[in-house]
Amino acid sequence: MDSPKEQQNDEHVTQQAQTHLIQLDVEETITAPVKRPAPKTFGDLTIIFIFETIGTGLFAYGIVASNGSDVLISAYLYAAIFLTCKFTGGHVNPAVSFSFYCDDTISSWTLRIYWTAQLLGAVGGAWVAYLILGVVTSPSIKSTNIEWMLADLCGEALGTFMFVLFIHIQVHEQTKQTNNDIAGILWIALALFFSRQLSSHTGGCLNPAMGVGLELFEAFWLNDTTKLANFWVFLFAPLFGAYMASTFYNSIYLSLKK
Repeated sequence: MDSPKEQQNDEHVTQQAQTHLIQLDVEETITAPVKRPAPKTFGDLTIIFIFETIGTGLFAYGIVASNGSDVLISAYLYAAIFLTCKFTGGHVNPAVSFSFYCDDTISSWTLRIYWTAQLLGAVGGAWVAYLILGVVTSPSIKSTNIEWMLADLCGEALGTFMFVLFIHIQVHEQTKQTNNDIAGILWIALALFFSRQLSSHTGGCLNPAMGVGLELFEAFWLNDTTKLANFWVFLFAPLFGAYMASTFYNSIYLSLKK
């Protein structure tokens, strides 16, 4: 017969074994790290502001000078991105910046810097175009009946969705079609060319800075505030399209790619 002390030792060993088995059955929960945008220094933000202003101004000038030509507008976008991509990513479009904010690539503060620079660049580009070409123009809504306005909203949103989706596919390492910068910018310029065909009612703006900035300059220069009556179409529809493109890319496109 075992002594009471030996029985206690046996019970203690058994309890340890059972406890060990229970611990083995518990799966450790691994929490994925939260994605955070890389912090920007004051110098980084200053460079972004300067080059986004210049790049967006060049693009705005090109829109006015192109007289609505899809080829010329795409060519000016190519030039604007080529000029700015090494310093800012070559957004030159608040909808593009907003899409990268939506997937946590840039912070809300950096987004504000982009938007301020882009609006300033659009107004400045319109002013330079007037000085050189003597032309004042901006996107416009031809009719305010409900069917036409709905077509405008859908066209701007869908066109921006396609354009921004192409950009995300090209700039992210998991899905980019080419590692050559020149070819990558050409890919994005072609994306604008084809996306503009989805918004013929509004002239294929797909860019809130162009829609709002050019209209602001024209309204101020001609002293005609009626030019701003429908600016919200060029503001909210592209932003919505950009949000949907970012969501689609991250939630659906990437999972299908895997």
